[in-house]
Amino acid sequence: MRQIMATLLVSAALSGTALLTAEEKKIEASDRSQVTKFLKAHLLDKTLVSPKTTSKQDENRMESDYEDQTTFNNFTETAQGFSFDMTIVSKEMRYELDKDGKRVQPGRDLSGTEVYRYEIIERVSTKKLTGTVCILSMTTKAPSRGGAAILVTGVKVTDGKLLWNETLPGYLDLITTGGKYKPGSWDSKSTFSVVEGKLQLESEVTNYDVDPDTLKRTPTKDKFPPFVTKEMEPKPGR
Repeated sequence: MRQIMATLLVSAALSGTALLTAEEKKIEASDRSQVTKFLKAHLLDKTLVSPKTTSKQDENRMESDYEDQTTFNNFTETAQGFSFDMTIVSKEMRYELDKDGKRVQPGRDLSGTEVYRYEIIERVSTKKLTGTVCILSMTTKAPSRGGAAILVTGVKVTDGKLLWNETLPGYLDLITTGGKYKPGSWDSKSTFSVVEGKLQLESEVTNYDVDPDTLKRTPTKDKFPPFVTKEMEPKPGR
């Protein structure tokens, strides 16, 4: 009897292992492999361009003109995930507004280049992808973004689109009126898609004021429409 029971237990264990392995392969195919496939096919070595956009910040006390070019490269695969860099070359002028809503000249030039490193790992417990974004270098005329890591979650491909979410725990220094700064944070949702053969990124951002002692986040009154950038058109003759 004991031998029969032992045989049944071993058989059940082996069957469970086989089923788990099949399920793990299915999950891996739907997350990590699909994400890396999308990155290689559509994102890496591509440049996205955002047209000049005017928006108000700091509860309508400031206004900015902003445009940029964003490039993704330096992709590297590891035993449990992958990494890549994002380079943003931006042009931005930020103005304070007077009581009549007019710009106070000359404004502040916040233009420059920022390079970020994405490091994404496949978690053994769930087979889901999570990671961080940290700054590598910056020339923008603003306080350092070092010492902070943006968390990346929800990395997956759904309906042919690459999705991920970003959130900044803690806080960074965000510009406000009077040449001062305030502790702030944000959440964002990114959706990469291919539209008529060209890569497109749609970002939705929610900004927060942060209590530096408790780290409690309070949504600001600033509301931004989805931010859309599109793949740069090739230059004529190339």
